[in-house]
Amino acid sequence: MGEVVDWLRPGDFADPVRGQLYRCLGALHHRGEPIDRITLLWEAQRRGLLAKGTLSKDRFAVICDGVGAGDAEWLGKQVMRSSITRTAATSARAVRALAEDEALAPGRLINHALHALGPLDEVRARWETAHGRPASRAPSSASSPSGPPSARVHAALTRSAPRAAPSPPNRLSLGPAPTAACPPSRTHS
Repeated sequence: MGEVVDWLRPGDFADPVRGQLYRCLGALHHRGEPIDRITLLWEAQRRGLLAKGTLSKDRFAVICDGVGAGDAEWLGKQVMRSSITRTAATSARAVRALAEDEALAPGRLINHALHALGPLDEVRARWETAHGRPASRAPSSASSPSGPPSARVHAALTRSAPRAAPSPPNRLSLGPAPTAACPPSRTHS
């Protein structure tokens, strides 16, 4: 569980019952309790899965017997792969339905389409976490390995340099003249 708990969610399972059992496993893991068939059955019963008819003892036995020994991370990635496929298909159907709606203005279509693609972005970010890559929120632009071009750096520095405050018009002053503030130092040690 420690290998998959950070990125695998109950909704990633195609079978909702397996997702609920994964939720039970996650709860046991979170509480630091032993994870075995008996404690999993106890947790499922405690959560009402047996009473609601969501899960029968026979189905529980089939699911537990069907899971053989294996690498949890590999199995979790297989579940994630199918979750990405299902989520992408669902998002694509939603975007297609939006695009076929002629009453929807282009700006609203884009906003609704971005909203429909949100779940896919969330699953993709967890997929990247599962593969040890940091999740990126926006596509990265192609930049040279040595850094941004020097002209862009110069322009950015020019924009960020402090400007001198405009001098006030000459007036008679009743008090002492204010002292000029020193510009902030740009050196870092």
